[in-house]
Amino acid sequence: MKKTTLLATAIAGLSFSGVAMAEVFSFIEMPLTASQEAVTLPTPAPAPNSNGYGRITAFYDSNTKVLTYNINWKLVDGAVPRTHAAGNNHIHGPAEVGTSAGIAVSLPDLPLTNSGNVSGSITLTAEQVSAVEADLIAGRTYYNVHSTLFGAGEIRAQLIPNGASAGPVFQNSTLTLSNVLVPGVEGAQTYDAVLNFTNGTFVLTTATPVR
Repeated sequence: MKKTTLLATAIAGLSFSGVAMAEVFSFIEMPLTASQEAVTLPTPAPAPNSNGYGRITAFYDSNTKVLTYNINWKLVDGAVPRTHAAGNNHIHGPAEVGTSAGIAVSLPDLPLTNSGNVSGSITLTAEQVSAVEADLIAGRTYYNVHSTLFGAGEIRAQLIPNGASAGPVFQNSTLTLSNVLVPGVEGAQTYDAVLNFTNGTFVLTTATPVR
């Protein structure tokens, strides 16, 4: 994973401050889709019959161990996030695309609404760092929303670090990112996303649409 100065620009544009720029890993606009909940391992499971969608943007500072996130979600009509003993807002791992895993990090609970947007940050404990940091940086974790109609998980986003292969390119006020999952396409299909830096924020300009 490359650690570049453009991450400082991305964080400043999204109003995330107080982190060590050189040690920040970015997971920008990872789309939440029902298709990503289709898994083959450890137990085969089809994707839920849901038109839910969303996205998650996260930044992880491996120096301070702070994970900052912004999550948007829209579940199938009639569903709200499902709460159980471990809460209703998690990162799972270790897991490649198309596989499932247990809860690695619990985030503060989502409100029990059919759609919404939340932002926040947590500091990983020493135990969490030991268990999940290497997998998070390597793209072997995922975020999902469990709902009252799809308790095993309704929408999911693999947390692929932007630029894990070719690396992000920032030129002429545009940021090009590789390894972004295509909404609605099952498996490890990817496309390059191009975002334009306008009025202090990044806006998706060209790519398969992220809703």
